[in-house]
Amino acid sequence: MADFLLVAWVGGLILLIGIHGWPIAIRVAAELVAWILCMRGNRFVAVPTVFAAAVLPLAGHAASVQPSAAGAEFADAVHVLSAAMWAGGIIALASLRPPDGWRADDARRLLERFGGVAFIAFGVTALTGLLSASEHLTGLSDLWSTAYGVVLALKVGGVVVMLGLSLLWRRGVGNGGAEALMAVLVVAATAALAVLPPPA
Repeated sequence: MADFLLVAWVGGLILLIGIHGWPIAIRVAAELVAWILCMRGNRFVAVPTVFAAAVLPLAGHAASVQPSAAGAEFADAVHVLSAAMWAGGIIALASLRPPDGWRADDARRLLERFGGVAFIAFGVTALTGLLSASEHLTGLSDLWSTAYGVVLALKVGGVVVMLGLSLLWRRGVGNGGAEALMAVLVVAATAALAVLPPPA
């Protein structure tokens, strides 16, 4: 996890140099604190990590929504946090190798416990993503006629594939690796969306 936090911090630093915005500066500082806490094995690493994720929308497309950006920024913050719970949980679980495999009782219980959290996090992520898309798209045709829309459509397709893989994994098929890989691709599409100008 420390490597991921360091990469995020360096990326944020690069953005800070290029964009000079207080939300980015705060986010980069929070990521640095999270990285330091992670390196020291501190159990409070989640606090600055969640804070950094919550501040992220203040410097993104949501900040430009008119007439009031506050609702869009809040929805984006909730979207980022719920997606992190869902996709982050998938990636964390996929990194585990239960001694008796995923069909063993302990592993099944772990998947079942995460399943409840994942279901809620996915629902919140989907709802807030839909709200965000309605703010940034001018019409359905944007999904194939603009670069932003095409990347958004690919992201949604990746999420649908993740959902299917989740259902298979819960039934004991696979080990979560494909789903984790798809989660990384969805996050990459999200990063691309952050730099593409939305049609609206």
